[in-house]
Amino acid sequence: MSEAGLQIRTMAPVGRYALRVDWSDSHESIFALAGLRTRCDCRACESSGETKDAATEIDRAETLGDASLYLRWHDGHESFFLLPELRRLCRCAYCIGEPERPITG
Repeated sequence: MSEAGLQIRTMAPVGRYALRVDWSDSHESIFALAGLRTRCDCRACESSGETKDAATEIDRAETLGDASLYLRWHDGHESFFLLPELRRLCRCAYCIGEPERPITG
């Protein structure tokens, strides 16, 4: 599926530290919340350069139309990810080019 057609079908927390995203092409991604927070590229995060003490729990996650994901962090910060950008952050075995080494067995 082309990046232009990517959509999120469902998403759900995985414990307190990750977010599972089920994509419209049947792919599943699990994103560590700390990793997503460090990839926030808003002006506040760019200017401070520090996210080590930032909240890594989310209060809210929702899609905005068909184009982006909105995350509201426990400390009140907000992050937005375009869906193609988010999909490129997937680090599953298939996405990193090692489908013969899946985590599940």
